[in-house]
Amino acid sequence: MMMAQFFGRMWDRAQGKLDVIRICDKVFEELATTNTENDAKLLDINSLHIATLMVYNAINKQLVGPHKDPPCMKVVAEKIERYRTEKEVITQQELRELIMEWVSKDLPFVLVNKAAVAILAAPLLAVSAKNAGRKVPMMRDAVEKVPTPLLFAVFSAALMLLQDVRAGKQ
Repeated sequence: MMMAQFFGRMWDRAQGKLDVIRICDKVFEELATTNTENDAKLLDINSLHIATLMVYNAINKQLVGPHKDPPCMKVVAEKIERYRTEKEVITQQELRELIMEWVSKDLPFVLVNKAAVAILAAPLLAVSAKNAGRKVPMMRDAVEKVPTPLLFAVFSAALMLLQDVRAGKQ
């Protein structure tokens, strides 16, 4: 069970789901107001369109890949009307679920773009590192023993992780 959760979390991270959730939380905290009745933070339904635009703006800045268009105004207006019939506010979890519903079609492309960047850059880095290591007299023998495909795999994995670190810090 623990391994399944671990790999599930890693898969979500690779696709960018955790970044989207973090962005949603940040936008919610910025726009939500505290309800005096139950001391809970809630987002006014009239702010949903602004929140959606802020989330998509942050996603486009942080995640690798092509520009992701926010849902059209008609789709957002329909959601606003649906929430308005039920209540005038939405919770943080509801905002997360709504954004994930809209973003889910773009998330596989995030993973593909991260992998493409890593796979295209790794061979150049592997060969460059090996050539640089050959120029250092004390490392020459050790560098010759390390197979270039192994370096390629190490650099690919490192580049995938570095892209996650870069997105997480912004």
